[in-house]
Amino acid sequence: MIPVPFIDLSRALAPIRAEVERAIVACIDRSSYLRGPETTAFEEEWAAFCGQSAAVCCNSGTDALSLAAMALGLATAVIPANTLPLTGIGLHRGGADVVIGEVDENGWLARPSDHDVPVLIFGRTPAPNTPEAALYDAAHAHGWQPPTGSAAAWSFYPTKTLGALGDAGAVTTNDIDLAREMRNLCGRDDRFYDHRQLTSRIDEVQAAVLRVKLRHLPRWLDERKVLGAEYRRQLGPLGICLQGESFEHLFCIRTPQRDALKTYLAARGIATKLHWEAPLHRLAGPWTTPNPCPVADRWTATILSLPIFPGLTFAEVGRICDEIGSFLGGISQA
Repeated sequence: MIPVPFIDLSRALAPIRAEVERAIVACIDRSSYLRGPETTAFEEEWAAFCGQSAAVCCNSGTDALSLAAMALGLATAVIPANTLPLTGIGLHRGGADVVIGEVDENGWLARPSDHDVPVLIFGRTPAPNTPEAALYDAAHAHGWQPPTGSAAAWSFYPTKTLGALGDAGAVTTNDIDLAREMRNLCGRDDRFYDHRQLTSRIDEVQAAVLRVKLRHLPRWLDERKVLGAEYRRQLGPLGICLQGESFEHLFCIRTPQRDALKTYLAARGIATKLHWEAPLHRLAGPWTTPNPCPVADRWTATILSLPIFPGLTFAEVGRICDEIGSFLGGISQA
């Protein structure tokens, strides 16, 4: 039995490895490691890809949220209960009072407000018919273009759709003054001092690697779309709940038999993950939860992420779907 990994970064890297290695060697040859030409170029290219005027790179997606919250002066940030704790931690470090909100059956914030920081979890676009937010957590949504008046925080963690060979993040915006403030806050200029300042900079090697990978991102996004469509084609008739179409950073299903299914697939060499193991209102953290979140509890208890990444084959998708079908068939006959 050949295992199916949850993600295999080497499959996407192998065809472009020579390009990546040349980019790294060029940084070494220049002895340029911080605040250099690769950072400037990647910021320009990433902003253009996102349809925005400016990008400010930093050390991580968490720091991106902190920088944006500081620069925007967010007093309150309402985030969904079904997100990674680092969303709340990053906003809190940026000075916002973080409030955990209940979600609806689609996983979006159930009660939209002017203080929302929507999280585009799994790579989904924002909920329809909701007002534009000042800031979005777009860590999962590479390929999405933010609204004109909004800022977006991005993660380039290695497993992201556009991932570094380490860690990195960015904020994109159309507000040039906001971008300048964030550059100061992340320590881009040694002459600037602010007591809130973070030492949070992308290094030249990561920027160079991301520039190479960005050239291939449209193809990788297309590949993820095709894989997501194949999952939907094969799993649709099985009667399980599927996530809506997205940029397919993750592909998630929902079933009341989630734990048993995860164990069943693992025994057959198929890796899966939970996003996430507990909703935020069940965790201690720098946030408040003014209302119960029973829908978020149901989400967390039933959701399972299946493998989806560039290089995953149709044969592997077919095997995963066949095993899920066999599991569900066994349940129905029990």
